[in-house]
Amino acid sequence: MRITKVEALPVTAMIDEPVRIATTVFTEVRATIVRVTADEGLVGIGECLVRSAPRATASIVEDMLAPRIIGMDPMDAGSIWWEMFSAMRTRGHTKGVVLEAMSGIDVAVWDIIGKATGMPTFKALHGYGRRVLPAYASSIFMGDVAEMASQAERFMESGYRTMKIKIGADIDRDEEAVKAIRSAVGDSVKLMVDCNSAYDAGTAVRLGRRLEKYEIEWLEEPVPPYDLKGYEAVRAGQPIPLASGEGEFTTYGFRDLLATGAISYAQPDLGRVGGFTEGMRVAALAHASNVYLAPHTGMCSALNIVATMHFAAAAPGFFMFEFMEVNHPLMDIFTTPIPKPVNGVITPPSEPGIGVELDMGKLERWIEK
Repeated sequence: MRITKVEALPVTAMIDEPVRIATTVFTEVRATIVRVTADEGLVGIGECLVRSAPRATASIVEDMLAPRIIGMDPMDAGSIWWEMFSAMRTRGHTKGVVLEAMSGIDVAVWDIIGKATGMPTFKALHGYGRRVLPAYASSIFMGDVAEMASQAERFMESGYRTMKIKIGADIDRDEEAVKAIRSAVGDSVKLMVDCNSAYDAGTAVRLGRRLEKYEIEWLEEPVPPYDLKGYEAVRAGQPIPLASGEGEFTTYGFRDLLATGAISYAQPDLGRVGGFTEGMRVAALAHASNVYLAPHTGMCSALNIVATMHFAAAAPGFFMFEFMEVNHPLMDIFTTPIPKPVNGVITPPSEPGIGVELDMGKLERWIEK
């Protein structure tokens, strides 16, 4: 079997109700969807995580990476991954948009592997084979404190018993929101908070000390991902466990992050970290460091979310799945509905590959020309 075609679809869709985090307001959601075709007629799909300029990522997929892997056997996922990585490794680039482009291709390759072997991808990865995944609601976005508390109550009514709160405005406002939400949901619900890298280490330490009394499961991205010394200072200075990794790339980046000893939850994003091939390596590295795996999904299409279900089902050290409770058009791009949590538990697709197929009739209107 040989790869005969690699194509990229840059997509952007407007969000009817924009959502706010500490560092931005999302008014639209973007992705670069990848389709890899093999000569036996199998087509695999994957998603490159995109925050801006999906056509730039699409160009890297088609103009830079595709020529290196066309003709290769899709069953040789590790060799394909290294061939792509080598395109920039010798230039000193091990992070950024090239890795995101690689990630989408790698996911598509593993979709083909699953289809070729008749197994769901989580089985083809020869991992843990989990059939159910505990999930948390992501997220209670920033806004009026009363509305944030109401959103928490709605998540409870939907069956969630774990949910994440977006904070990072200022620590007084953050505490006010967390206090209101804790009061609204009671003591039996687990709460996490996510700063989206809004603070410096000193401010994050003060925040963590103030939030301790609200029984917070983790403090996510208190400082920027490149501030490793900051992570060490935050962990040493306050009592809440830290979560991080959505902004990190490859085992090399996670090696340095984990070496700080600061984080208790690693959060690789499948559409950024290097796809399944590198994601499984990162999971093993985190497991060896006695750090839980809590994969990131974030503001992406449903494709990255479903692929991450397979990652979570296969990887060691898995803790909990992040399900994005955001209503936007790229959550409805398949021929079948996306699997959703029921009473806080989600079941990955069991069909061969990642178990979903694109509905081009739904997707076509969002493709950038």
